[in-house]
Amino acid sequence: MNKYTLIDLPVYVAPEMYEINVAVVCSALMNHGKIESVYRIGSVTAPGISDIDLLVVFKDGAATAYDPLKKLDEIGQYLYIHNLFGCSHSHFQEAFKVTQFHNYRLIGGTETRPLSEISKSDLTLLNQQTALEYMIKMIAVMSVQRSHRVLKVRSFLLEARALEYDLEFLGISSGELFEVIQQIIELRKKWFISSSSQAKVEVLFDKLFALLTVFVSDILETHKFYTPGLYGGKFASNIFWRNDLRLIINSKGIPLPAFPVRFLKKKYFNLMGRFRNFYIKMPVDTHPPAILKKRFELNSEMNDYNSKNIPLFTSPASSLKFR
Repeated sequence: MNKYTLIDLPVYVAPEMYEINVAVVCSALMNHGKIESVYRIGSVTAPGISDIDLLVVFKDGAATAYDPLKKLDEIGQYLYIHNLFGCSHSHFQEAFKVTQFHNYRLIGGTETRPLSEISKSDLTLLNQQTALEYMIKMIAVMSVQRSHRVLKVRSFLLEARALEYDLEFLGISSGELFEVIQQIIELRKKWFISSSSQAKVEVLFDKLFALLTVFVSDILETHKFYTPGLYGGKFASNIFWRNDLRLIINSKGIPLPAFPVRFLKKKYFNLMGRFRNFYIKMPVDTHPPAILKKRFELNSEMNDYNSKNIPLFTSPASSLKFR
C-alpha cells in the first residue's frame, strides 16, 4: 500500500517539443515590442520531467499584461509549469552585482548582461545564503506534502535536482545528502523505463526530507542565515517562520484526507492552507552584510516593480520570500 497519494505524475514529452515551444514563446516575446532580451535557463536533462525556464528583460518603464503562455496548447502548458521570469533592463543590470546567475544563454534580442565581477568573499556569502534559502523552502514544501500524505512527483523531481547546485554552492560533493540527490537524479533518468519508479520516489522523498533537515540544522550552527531585519514572518499564507535557537518544524490544525486531491488538484492545496498552518523555527541573523543587504533591497524593489508593471512575470529574486 502506498504511503502517499501520488499526483503530478510525469508524462513523456519528446525533446523536439521543448525546442518548438521555446521557439514559439521566444518569437512571440520578441514581436511584443517592449522586450530587449530573452534568456533560456538550464537544459533538458530528463524529457517529460524537465520544464522550460525563460528570463525576459523588458525595456525600462515598460508595462504590460501580456502573457505568451496563455495561447500554448496542452503540451506547451505542461512544459512551462510556472510564469516566465521577467525584470526591467536596469534591474537586470543591478542583479548581476548581487546575485549568482548561472547557466543562462541568450536566445532572443540583444545581449544585456553586464561585465560585472563579484569579489570572492561576497560570492561566498551569496552562495551560502542562496543555498540555505532554497533548502529551507524545500523543507517547507516537503513538510506540507508529508503532513497531508500527498506527493507532487514531477515538482519533487525538479526541485530535488536543483539541490545539487546548492551543495555545489556550499562546496559539498560527498556525504549522505549528496548521495541521495544523485539517486534522485538517476531516478529521473529512468523514470519512464523502470516499473519501480513510483515506489522508489516515495522512499527517496522521505529519505531526502530526513537528511535535508539534519543537514540544514547542522549547517545553521556554523553558517549564518540572514534576513532583511526580520525576526519572524511568513514564507507563504500558511507557512510561518520565526527566530529560535535551532531548526524546529511543526504544524497545527486539521489534516485533510488525501483522496480529494485527485479531482480537486490545485484547489486541494488552497483548501489545506485554511485548515492547517506550518511553523519553521530557526536561528537567524537580522544584520546582513552589505552585499546581502543590497540583495534584499533589490529583491523587494524588483517584486514591487513587477507587481505594478509586469504582473504576469515573476522577478528573478530569491527563491524564499520574506514577508
